[in-house]
Amino acid sequence: MEDAAKKFQEIGEAYDVLSDLQMRAIYDQYGYEGLRDGVPNQNGANEGGYRYKQNAQEIFEGFFGTSNPFASFGFGEAQPFASKLNRPGPLKPEPVVHNLECTLAELYNGCVKKYGATRKRLNAEGIYVDETKQLVINVKPGWKKGTKVTFPCEGDEAPGQTAPDIIFVIQEKPEPAGSAKDPNNISQYVRDGNNLVYTYKISLSDALTDCSLQIPTLDKRIISIACPEVVSPFYEKTIPGEGMPLSKKPDTKGDLLVRFHILFPKYLNGTKRTKLKELLANEELQN
Repeated sequence: MEDAAKKFQEIGEAYDVLSDLQMRAIYDQYGYEGLRDGVPNQNGANEGGYRYKQNAQEIFEGFFGTSNPFASFGFGEAQPFASKLNRPGPLKPEPVVHNLECTLAELYNGCVKKYGATRKRLNAEGIYVDETKQLVINVKPGWKKGTKVTFPCEGDEAPGQTAPDIIFVIQEKPEPAGSAKDPNNISQYVRDGNNLVYTYKISLSDALTDCSLQIPTLDKRIISIACPEVVSPFYEKTIPGEGMPLSKKPDTKGDLLVRFHILFPKYLNGTKRTKLKELLANEELQN
């Protein structure tokens, strides 16, 4: 009877999902965990979430039109599933949560992370043994800090309870500045929503005269931009469409904001100071 109740419950849930076009589309794209936990929005937070609210008794009555189709023959209980469904099911422990660190470049391009999970499993002899399974996380371009990836029932099995879920939470880690792993200074990037902010170091002479900016991107391109204007400490250039990909529309990107860090000379001798004063004395100043 318990197997029958469980089977009717599964049938009812499957029918409920497949008969709803929106829920079916979510299931096809994100699987059962996406349907259950919700899917990430543009801010990286999960939206929605599905819980099946019917029970096997209701499904049985809806299918047969009665709680016991054999009652007129003098067989069975008046409500064949009621006593079984009123019994508490196995406990569901709290999920096991792990932080999953990704660099900004990995979140920009997408990447694959692998995690070796060792968990308790009941073997054929009825003994709990350690079992190792590799969990693969496909990080999508544009995911944000806080995005969750759920692996249902991949935790430790134990008597009287179902195995808990394992949840990975995306965390952003910085590139090590000035290291061999960062030859193009991509550590100068920070994220601002769907935009990227790049701090460009520029000499004082280039800031006051024509120069060409060579900006490395997170996908290993170089963007060349002419900068004929005077660059002040608060000046900012916007490059449309060179920011972070949108997780739901990876072909669409935010903007790249270039901010400047002007490098001043450590020392100027008397002759250079005099010439600078003469050159700049009558120039119109910015507010």
